[in-house]
Amino acid sequence: MKYTLIIISIPLLLSAASCHRGTGEADTNSPAEESFITNETGEVTISREQFETMDMKVGNPTLEIFRNSIDAHGYVVASPSGCANISTMIPGRVRHLNISSGDFVRKGQTLFTLEGQEVIKLQQDYADAFYRLKLLKADYERLQMLSDERVAAEKDFLKAESEYNSVRAEVEGLKAQLKMIYIDPEAVEMGTIVPFMSVKSPISGTVTDLRLMLGQHLEPLESAMEIIDIDLLRLRLEVFEISITDIAVGQQVEFATPNLPERIFQATLSQIGKSVSPDSRTIECFATIDVGDRKPFVNNMYVEATITTREREALAIPEQALFRDHERDYILILSRVEGDQMIFNQIPVQTGATDQGYTEILDENLSDILLEGAYSVKPEE
Repeated sequence: MKYTLIIISIPLLLSAASCHRGTGEADTNSPAEESFITNETGEVTISREQFETMDMKVGNPTLEIFRNSIDAHGYVVASPSGCANISTMIPGRVRHLNISSGDFVRKGQTLFTLEGQEVIKLQQDYADAFYRLKLLKADYERLQMLSDERVAAEKDFLKAESEYNSVRAEVEGLKAQLKMIYIDPEAVEMGTIVPFMSVKSPISGTVTDLRLMLGQHLEPLESAMEIIDIDLLRLRLEVFEISITDIAVGQQVEFATPNLPERIFQATLSQIGKSVSPDSRTIECFATIDVGDRKPFVNNMYVEATITTREREALAIPEQALFRDHERDYILILSRVEGDQMIFNQIPVQTGATDQGYTEILDENLSDILLEGAYSVKPEE
């Protein structure tokens, strides 16, 4: 009877175990999801399936570029030849306004016209001086001929010459003024008087800071608008004086703006100031923005920049391949492969600079390092 019970109980236990596995509690975790095994010597065992499923990678240090750099801040500004403050030489009322703020204008394009008594008076003054000059010229040439023949008195000739030269200078001055406001002097000489003057753009660029409206009275030298040539925008950077010995013309500059913090733009250091600001203890420097990177910017936009002062090559590994333990850095080295198991040793390493996600390795002859996927493995202390 005892033997019979034993024989019956064994199948029941096997059946119970089989039912327990059927619940999924024992086999829910695949080998790739199981914990990594660390023994007493610090060796870490990773199965082949875990290695492949978690996209791990074993490799050697590679040569990477490391940069020494300094931080700076500043603004996007227009170069002196890329910014124009538009005003007028003659007072008048705005007759026509041909542009709006934000418009692109070309050099020589008419921005607005002014009308007023001063415009008309300038033309009248020129016409009067021009006709007086014609009479004085005829008188001067007549007296010059008589003086050569010793018929006229030298005093009369010198007086005529003086008056002629004086009025000629007046005519040339008035002619220059007419040309500056784009009125044709030859038309005035023929008796044509226009009641308005044109104000044209001295450069090609975008209209900013427009302060005009139709009918507005504009005084001489009063600012009407600003025109910025975005192709001539550059960086004005403030560099602390402690870094002055590290920077040089031609160094690369990377910078970002508050509205596009995720995008990095490129520039080249072009000018270094020779004076330190007594308040901020900084030096004013300028950098030329690379062609093609200027469209997102406007004048006086704030930027944060990094100036690369030196570059060098060094052996490095991804920063994520390092473990920090008690202020020391460690890596995992593939020691051996036993069947489906990969055994890694945890060894300390000397590290240098970190840049662009890579850390410099000062130790030599390192190989078979766990470079990718190491973030999921934490060796026991």
